[in-house]
Amino acid sequence: MSTSASTAVDTIDVADLARTVRRGWRAVVACTVFGALAAVAVVLWAPPKYLGSASVVMKMGNDPSSSLLSRLGGGIGDAAGGALSSVTKSPTETEIQILSSRAVAGRVVDSLRLQARVTSPRGIPAARLIDSLALGGSFRARKYHFLKSGSTYRFDGPEGAGIATPGVPVKLAVGSITLHATGAPNEFELVLRDREDAISRFEKYLSVDKAGGEVVRVNYRGDDSLTAAVAANALIATYLARRTTTDRGINQHRVEFLTAKADSASAQLLAASRELRRQQERSGVIDPEVVGKIELERASQIRTSLAELQMEEGALKQLIAKVTSGSIQPRELAAYPTFLKSPAINQLIGDLVQVETDRYKALESRTEKDPEVGALSQSAKNIEGQLLPLAQSYSASSAQQRNDAQRHFDSLQTQIAALPAVAESGLSLRRDVLRLNQVYAALGGQLVEARLAAISEGGDVHVLDPAVAPKEPSFPKPITTMGLGIGAGLFAGVIAALMIGALGRWVQDPRDVERTTGVPALRFDPTVPLLMNGAASRTVLVVPLDQRALLEPVIQRLAQTAESRSIKATVLDLSDYKSASTTLVPRITAGSIESVGAFDVNGTISRLEEEFGMVIVRLPGLVTDAAAAALTGSRPVLLVAPQRRIDREKLVGAVQLLRRLDVPCAGIVMSGSEHDGILTT
Repeated sequence: MSTSASTAVDTIDVADLARTVRRGWRAVVACTVFGALAAVAVVLWAPPKYLGSASVVMKMGNDPSSSLLSRLGGGIGDAAGGALSSVTKSPTETEIQILSSRAVAGRVVDSLRLQARVTSPRGIPAARLIDSLALGGSFRARKYHFLKSGSTYRFDGPEGAGIATPGVPVKLAVGSITLHATGAPNEFELVLRDREDAISRFEKYLSVDKAGGEVVRVNYRGDDSLTAAVAANALIATYLARRTTTDRGINQHRVEFLTAKADSASAQLLAASRELRRQQERSGVIDPEVVGKIELERASQIRTSLAELQMEEGALKQLIAKVTSGSIQPRELAAYPTFLKSPAINQLIGDLVQVETDRYKALESRTEKDPEVGALSQSAKNIEGQLLPLAQSYSASSAQQRNDAQRHFDSLQTQIAALPAVAESGLSLRRDVLRLNQVYAALGGQLVEARLAAISEGGDVHVLDPAVAPKEPSFPKPITTMGLGIGAGLFAGVIAALMIGALGRWVQDPRDVERTTGVPALRFDPTVPLLMNGAASRTVLVVPLDQRALLEPVIQRLAQTAESRSIKATVLDLSDYKSASTTLVPRITAGSIESVGAFDVNGTISRLEEEFGMVIVRLPGLVTDAAAAALTGSRPVLLVAPQRRIDREKLVGAVQLLRRLDVPCAGIVMSGSEHDGILTT
């Protein structure tokens, strides 16, 4: 036997594993049968579960951080935005967490009355039996059995028995429930839980995951098909309602704020506009600047006209005074510039000139006393007499015009003097109107931007596929459950076989022996030589591990191998060796030694080593007197174990004993029978 084999095995041989599993076939079969029976029990008695599946499209808005970075830094912003987007969570993941939160689940539990569960008969939703329930506080799950008796139900629970009337609230120790007036079976069982336990149970059977892209899948496994579908749809409906109310974004709140501010600015603008209109109506001035300019121009014109009228009035009064005093003739009034412009005066002057012309012509042939000349002279006087009343009338009219012009001028002066105050109040009101108009316009523009941002901020979230009531339960499925049960049992059996092979009582093959002890091992083959590794010792101690080990073939093969190598070998059989009795132990008395002769093991082995090249010593066991006499650190031990089913404890104990005694172990040879008392090769 070669002792150069490795003492540690670092690799796993598949063939060894297969042999280990084959040896543990009983464990494999037992676990597989148990798995199959467990699968059958699940198919027959496990409560069925129905799968309600719905999908939601979540198109989220653009990330404001990336757009802000892109605005600030161009390409750098794009790179930084990409880095941030890889670090931060996706908005869809946030919405998934909200969708699967306890807050949303709690509302679904309340709406579907999932604090109650119908355990018998199966497949009936709690909402079909219970009209309403009010369970408060924290309590352990309680079971109630209801049995119909006439128009009422008798129920038994942990707190005792009672009577429940459909449609009437029933007081329980944990709250109250109200059964539906119709539709309840004659006998049923309810399990009531507190709200927190009901929410935890709901979350246990709920799964919200991304189906791909921007689609989120909502799955709920309910105790009946109706609840499975309704719960998934109710969860999505509750989430959408919460999204439009509670979970509004900053832009939505900005829209509300700007809307309120715009309404306030609109009301203030309307009030300021009305006040400006009333001020303009009271003052009669729409634009003080324009009105002031016009009135100043009109005042200047009136002042000029007033000065002219005053000059004309003064000059006319002087002429009239002279005419009245007789200093000048009335006809000289015609020389007054204003009269020259008058058609009536010009007509009178023309008539006067014609009469005087006719008179002068008549005087050429007649005298002053001629009646015709006298008539013409009288006509001239009459015409000339009309000029003074006309001048006086014109003077009175001119004075009236001057007075009117003066009053008009004074009125304009008063209005012009009041314009600064009117302008001050008007300008203040117009400034308020202009300011409020600008504020309202700015708020309107920001409101439009905020509304557009609010539309794109939350994205588009809507139901893609609503859940429908399934026709078949999702669990247990007979074929799948049986396959899983058998597969799990087979896997457990293989693991059990490997564990038994690695940690069980029996060691089966040389590799197991080597892994267990760290000592080279082989199975005995009469055709294969047993070679030693050239150790310095010329003695080999052959020791059986137990009574099933067969030593004789091993000893013979060792001797044959030595002879084939031209080494003279001999066998020392110490199977029947017994130590000397206590009476044979030498005693020292009075300076002399008294002893009785006994068989000397070490001396015999030393003498044989001088005569032979190899001494093979057969020992009856490690824990024997012969072994105690023969074991030394210079003599290797060859352990002989049974062919199979080696006791692990004995094997490890023997190797450890040799190590404690510092006795080298040359190896382990497996030779013998698998059964006690049968020594066959």
